[in-house]
Amino acid sequence: MTHSVQKAVIPVAGLGKRLWPATKILPKEFLPIGTKPSIYFILEELTQAGLKEAILITSSEKKSYLEHLPDVFPSLQFHFVEQKEPLGLGHAVGLSEKIVAGESFLVLLPDDIVDHTKTASTQLIEIFQKTKKSVSAAKKVAKAEASAYGIYDVTSAQGKCRRVQGVVEKPHPDEAPSNLAIFGRYLFTSNIFKHLQNTSKGRNGEIQLADAMHTLAKTDQLDALELEGKLFDIGNPEGLARANLYFGIKEYGDSIIDL
Repeated sequence: MTHSVQKAVIPVAGLGKRLWPATKILPKEFLPIGTKPSIYFILEELTQAGLKEAILITSSEKKSYLEHLPDVFPSLQFHFVEQKEPLGLGHAVGLSEKIVAGESFLVLLPDDIVDHTKTASTQLIEIFQKTKKSVSAAKKVAKAEASAYGIYDVTSAQGKCRRVQGVVEKPHPDEAPSNLAIFGRYLFTSNIFKHLQNTSKGRNGEIQLADAMHTLAKTDQLDALELEGKLFDIGNPEGLARANLYFGIKEYGDSIIDL
């Protein structure tokens, strides 16, 4: 596949506190789903979508776990950038600016896995090739769950793609502007870095990517795409268990649940 998007940023510096005590021993990106560490799903998605470069935003404690990845995925050129302080997802993405070097790029969160014949990255790239605007993934959530997500404020729609006029981070369910939540796949033009630089620190002194996306949306430069496929948030115990059950049945059949 040939297209203009060749680089992807993968933030992997997080502590994975929702999965303690497992992640005190093993980084969450290497917790298995079946026989694969979750980071493998992300890197397989990149290769299937035709990307060439992976920029991993990591911490000093995780470097030894990541060193073997270029051997397993030889078609990808790897860059490793250390995030020395836990200053938020927006800060992590901002650390990639020099390597991105003015190009449009993907951001993939390893907490989020998609199973579909057309990868999430490919779905975003296809929209971007038509609009040339930043586009990020969306999933529908129940009203009661809105306070756990960044929620899109959307207007006009064309199929599963919607124009975004704002992003609200973790609203009260009664104040959520829609039922569409941010899911961990993004495709940004390089002007996201300008918005990140102008984003003030928020909760816990972190720079929130959702805040930069909000200002991007105010200039009519952000769309949201409701992804096709089976979506999993494996950054929490229930989501990790669901993913293991789903992919286990897919590979081995229903007999594995006959306990």
